[in-house]
Formats: sequence, structure tokens, C-alpha cells
Amino acid sequence: MPARPARRGRKTGKPRHTGNGHADLIRQLWEAAVTLRGSIEPADYKRYVLPIIFLRFLSLRYERRRHELERLVKAPGSEYYTKSPKQAAAILEDADEYRAVGAFIVPKAARWEEIVKHAQADDIKVRLDSALETLEKAYPDKLRGLLPRTYAGSNLGRESVTGLINLFSRDVFREDHGGTDLIGLVYEYFIGEFANSEGKRGGEYFTPVSIVRVLVNMLAPEQGTVFDPCCGSGGMFVQSDLFTRHSQRLSFVGQESKDFTYRLCRMNLFIHGLDGNIQLGNSYFDDRHATLKADYVLANPPFNDGAKSEGGWGADRIPDKDPRFVVGGQRVPLSPRNANTMWILHFLHHLKAGGTAGFVMATGELGNGEIARFEVRKTLVEQGYVDCIVQLTGQLFANTQIPCSLWFLARNRHGQRGYRAREGEILFIDGRKLGALIPGSRKQKQLCDDEVHRIASVYRAYCSEGRPPDVPGFCKVATFDDVRGQNYALMPGRYVGAEDGPDDDEPFEEKFPRLVKQLEEQFARSGELEAAIRAQLQEVLRGS
Repeated sequence: MPARPARRGRKTGKPRHTGNGHADLIRQLWEAAVTLRGSIEPADYKRYVLPIIFLRFLSLRYERRRHELERLVKAPGSEYYTKSPKQAAAILEDADEYRAVGAFIVPKAARWEEIVKHAQADDIKVRLDSALETLEKAYPDKLRGLLPRTYAGSNLGRESVTGLINLFSRDVFREDHGGTDLIGLVYEYFIGEFANSEGKRGGEYFTPVSIVRVLVNMLAPEQGTVFDPCCGSGGMFVQSDLFTRHSQRLSFVGQESKDFTYRLCRMNLFIHGLDGNIQLGNSYFDDRHATLKADYVLANPPFNDGAKSEGGWGADRIPDKDPRFVVGGQRVPLSPRNANTMWILHFLHHLKAGGTAGFVMATGELGNGEIARFEVRKTLVEQGYVDCIVQLTGQLFANTQIPCSLWFLARNRHGQRGYRAREGEILFIDGRKLGALIPGSRKQKQLCDDEVHRIASVYRAYCSEGRPPDVPGFCKVATFDDVRGQNYALMPGRYVGAEDGPDDDEPFEEKFPRLVKQLEEQFARSGELEAAIRAQLQEVLRGS
């Protein structure tokens, strides 16, 4: 990271928030959900829609590359130019020519044109299953077990399947989205909509692209191993690869506990031409990469897992000798009702000397007073692992307005691997005033390129060049004594001088119930006042 200078931002103009094309795509996807609604359970929507989109994107990339090669073999002066029909055919069927640009040769039965041709057929569901099976057989090392036959045996109507095919044949899906993780956006959209329709708040949220970009741009991975033990659809890997401009100097290792999401991650890596060691399993109790030490850890674990369960998250199943929870020779306690600190310690355990971990965390973890969680936070500060804390605005997630924070733990704070020594200090960044609503959305915000750059450049300068100047309300490098003076509370607002109200640092999960209770009390008081006024009016009427 130190060798790569921070990229320059635009010099003038107000922050530009992009996303119109993506908002259009989301609207298209909503139409797809409406088409299916009534015949399929909401939680099952994604199981039928995402494989179709997978086929669609693969076909699009194949078609673009094939058209390009067809042009090149006929263009005098091109290195591909040939008058030999045999040589031209060989070029058009050369798998390496497609892999070089992130595309794959798609078997004829799985090509979109074939699917569209039979979209109205009564056996289209069987054909879709066969298309996915053909694709899986063509790439067994990457797709084996990822594309099960699901359509023919489902109660999804033929008309709904045809409607989806027509929907995803629209022009918006032919447009170039600049390398955006489109399948990740699809996943985000459906997770959000399903969570809203089912009234679920499980604490597991798809990581918005702008948050992933902040994490990746702050860590600036260049070479080595990127580890995500709760990898979801693999968005951290995709953005890391984009950051290095597909340099192939990064390797990706992940774990995911949900089978469908695990398959989605592998599909996502396949689409982006990436290889990864992705394992299925629960990181709490079945660490499938127990011996791994990674150069970078990037993750967005479930928020407050176990907090709403009588049995918690399962801390009682963790063996006493589990090495993940020993920090500097000291075993730290685990909260039985909240897995946040379990995840933090898991990340630190898998970080090699010289490495850095950047991850998303519920804002409440910055100052929670539960003894076990406080002890973990204090230990991490005193032993010098906490490098930077960023607090972001709410509304960045698609399906919840919960605010979040970004934590950075480092094993290079003594000056290893070209970083500057920064013992006894922590960088705090308050990004709560950044972000704007996504065009076309009334509830979700995103961070623009300039804002991502602003946050990332401060952290990278802090790691490599020297202490950045304090910016009131935005960033400050605090000393350990400053943090001790705040009883190890890590809310950036306490250090950067944000002009916030007295409750601004109150954790969301505590603040929201308090405000609801306050509102209910005010409603009750309002009813009492109304009754009293009506009684007095009756008295007046009787007196008149």
C-alpha cells in the first residue's frame, strides 16, 4: 500500500453522485418481482431470478467478445487478421481469447438467443434447467454443484418464466455499467425487498457498493491474500480486483454459512473471471481456513448476531482453548448475547504480520458498555491493534437505515512493510455528513467518488506519510490518553469535534426503542389531554 499514491480527486464542482443507470436496473428488477409475486414465495424469488440473470450476463459478454473477434480477423493490420477460414474459426473458438477479457465461451444451448427463441415454449422450464446443466458441464471445475435443476420441479408458472426472460432481454442489460458488480446489485435489491416484505431484520445486510469501495480504497490491496470469512456474494473480492485493475496479484479466500449465498459468491467470481478458495461453513464453529494468515481481511459480518435469541449466538460452543480469542497472550471474554466481538477477534486472528483488516460493524459496538465487549475493545486499543475508526451516515444499506462504522485493525503499526510507525495513536474519521440519496431512491444513500477518495486519502496518508492535519468535524488523530479519557469509547464524534446533540453517540439499537417509547408516552398524554378538554367543553356547554 505505501508504494501506491492516493489517487487524485476531481478538482472542482460539487460531489457527483452517480447511479441513474443502476436505479433504472433496480426498477426493472422490481418489475420482475411483481411478475413473479403471487405464484412464488418471496423468499424463493431470488432462486429463480438470479440464475436467469447469470445466463444473461454470461451470454452478453460472450456475444460482445465474439463480435469483436469477428471484426478483428477481417481487419487488415490487426494481429488477428487472416484470410484462412480455418484459422479464423480457430480464433473464434479459442477459450483463452475470451478469458483474456473476462468472458467465457457459452455452449449454444445456454446462449441467451436460444433461451429467447424458446421463451414461449411449454417446456421452457426444462430448457432452462438443461441450459444451466450444460453450462455447469462446460466448466466443471468452477461451476460444479452451483446450478441445480430448479425450474422444472417448481410451481413457477411458464408465463412468469417467459416474463422474466422478456424483462432481462431489455436494452438496459446490454449497457456497459463500467465494471459494476451487477449481480451483487441484484442480490442487494432482492435481499432488501424480501426483508421488507417478510418484516425480517436478521442483522445480515448485503454490503452496498459504496461502503465496499471505501473499505477497499482505504486498504488499497496490491498483492497477497484477501480473506473474507463472511463473504456473502463476494463483493469484497470483486472490488479488490477492480482496485488493482485486474492485476492478478491478489488471491481470494472466503467462507459463507448459507448454501445459496455460497453458490452466489462462486457464480459472482466466475462472472468476473476470478478464482477463489470459497468454503461453505459457519465461521463461529467450523473455521474452514483455520491456519490461514491473510495480508488483508475485508468483511461485513452480521450485525449484533445473537442479540435477539434466547440462546445467543452460541458462545458456549466455543472451546476454551480456541486460539482466536487469545490476544497478546491474554484470553479475552466473549459476549454470549452478541457476536460482534467474536467477529472482530476472528478477523484479527487471521491477519498476518504486516497485514490490515478493514470491516463493517454496527455503530453500537464503538461504545457498548457490556463488560465482555468493553474488555475486548479496551484490549485491542491497549495492545495497539486499532488503527482507524470511521463512522458513516445511516441509510447506506438497502433494507435498513441502521448506521454503521468501519474498523481498521493493523499488525504493522510499528512501521513494518513500509508503513510509518504510529504507536499510541488512532485516526478517527467522522463521515456521518457524507452521502446523498441515490437518484430514483427515496430511502437509500450512497457515497460519491469524491467522498470515497476523501476518506481513503486521509487514511492512506496517515499510514504512510505522517499524521494528517486535524479537520474539525471530520478527522483527528487521537492519542491513547485521549481514548482512555473517553473510557475507550471509539465514536469519532468524541474526538473530531462534531457539532452534534448530546444523544448523537447513542447506539441505534438503544436509541430507537427509547424514542418509540417516548412517542408512545406522548400519544398517551395527548389522549389524556383530549379527554380533559372534551370534559371541560361539556362543562361549558352545560353551564351555557
